[in-house]
Formats: sequence, C-alpha cells, structure tokens
Amino acid sequence: MRKWLSMAVTFVCVAWVFCTVVPEALAFPHHLQVGDTQLYSDTPIPERAARNILARSDRLLRASPIAGPGYGRRIFLTDGGWRWRLLAPGSQTTIAISRPFIETIVFNRSDIANDSVMTRANTAGRRSLSGVIAHERTHGLIRAYFGPLADWRYPIWLREGYCDLVAGGGTLSDAEAAALKARGETAPALVYYDGRKRVEAVLKRNGGSVDRLFAEAGKP
Repeated sequence: MRKWLSMAVTFVCVAWVFCTVVPEALAFPHHLQVGDTQLYSDTPIPERAARNILARSDRLLRASPIAGPGYGRRIFLTDGGWRWRLLAPGSQTTIAISRPFIETIVFNRSDIANDSVMTRANTAGRRSLSGVIAHERTHGLIRAYFGPLADWRYPIWLREGYCDLVAGGGTLSDAEAAALKARGETAPALVYYDGRKRVEAVLKRNGGSVDRLFAEAGKP
C-alpha cells in the first residue's frame, strides 16, 4: 500500500511540474499568435483587443533602457478557475505570476475585452491587463539583463518597483496608498507602491541609470 501511495504522490508531483513548465498541456481552448507571442486563454479571445493590449505592453517595454529579448512570450490567461489554481496554488489574491528560466506568464481572472485582470483581494484587486503584461515581462527583462538568478539576487522592492515603473504605475493611487497607511494596513500592494516610489527617487538622483540602480541595490 505504501508503495502505491508513494508512486501516486510521485506521479502527481511530476504531473504538476510538467504542467507548470508546459501549461499548454492543460488544453487551453483558445489560442492566438501575435508576432512571436503565443496567447492562450480559458475564454474566447477578441483578436483586435488582444493585439492592442500586446502592442501597448510592447511600447511600455521598449521605453526601458534594458529592453531586449528574453521576456515572456508565452502568455496564459485564465478565468481564475481550476487552471489558475493548479498553476498558481495558494495565489487567489495574486494578479499574475511569471516563472524564471521557462519565462511563461500566467494571469488570474482576465478580461481581454475590457483590458483588465482581477483577483479576489479586497484591496487593489483589479488592474489593466496590458499594464500587468508589461510588469510581468519586465521581470523577464531583468532576468535576461542581470542574470537568471535576479529574483534571488535583488530585493523585492527593487524588482517589483522597477516592474511597476515600466508598466506605468501600479494598483494604488497616491491617495489610496496614503489612506491604507493612515489606517495602519499592510496590504501587499503597498510593497509595489513603495518600491516604485523608491525606484523613481533613485533614478532621479542617479540620472536615470538602471544599471547603477541595480548595482547599488544589489550590494551585500
């Protein structure tokens, strides 16, 4: 009995790892290729809206001094259902995830037609899909430019702050962030907000050098 149980657990683990590496194996029913981007979705894909969203994401990325190849080009949009729960277990309040090395990006409850992506979070639970695509792709740019171990080498405020800067902002306005702080709340979105403000301040002081930003923040 223990042998069969061990084999079953091993099989489930291997299957999960395979699905995270190759999410296409989950048979996403809708697919669209735009240039070299592969877009997979739980729900029908409005082609014009999808193309506009990806074009905006690319424009945001090209404004970054570290822009180049290497960021996620396999994008998986879910409805927040079983595919999301399988690919991102325990992440119901997370908007999206990007995976290092394989550079896939998976999104929570996505609405292409309205350019939005949502979570079940009570605070900062909605954001533009185009902005989040740019944010997650910037994680890939950071890994491509500063090395595949950048997620572990650099602090979270720097990585998330720079990604939100490239994406054109985050989920919180200045007034919303101030209100959260005044109430003593510690919403995860504040990490992104404070990180972006800190990144903006450093870049203003150093003349806009992203290389210096990461070099100084990455020192022991």
